[in-house]
Amino acid sequence: MTGLLECARLLQGRGAGRAGAVAAEPAPGPGGRRDQAEPVLSTREQEVARLVLEGLTYREIGDRLFIAAKTVEHHMARMRQRLGSNSRADLLEQLRVLAGDEAGTATAGGAS
Repeated sequence: MTGLLECARLLQGRGAGRAGAVAAEPAPGPGGRRDQAEPVLSTREQEVARLVLEGLTYREIGDRLFIAAKTVEHHMARMRQRLGSNSRADLLEQLRVLAGDEAGTATAGGAS
């Protein structure tokens, strides 16, 4: 059974023992401020964010990631909280900016 679980993790690109997972961010300090300049999203939250930005519904995202649509909703709520968004529109804008930064970093060396 453990072998099957490890195989599923490898297929999802997470590797054994969630080695690819991003470390959780530290809790906010006094006054709600974080020590880091930019909050860190977990690997799963990044996957959900990418699919939301592609225009998929929560159900479609859940089907693709093998999770419930309600779980997708919880990931969105957690991302909204971590990024300090006031609305879903604000969250989507922040995710677009983050995705643009990641895409710009990844393609900066290969653009011609």
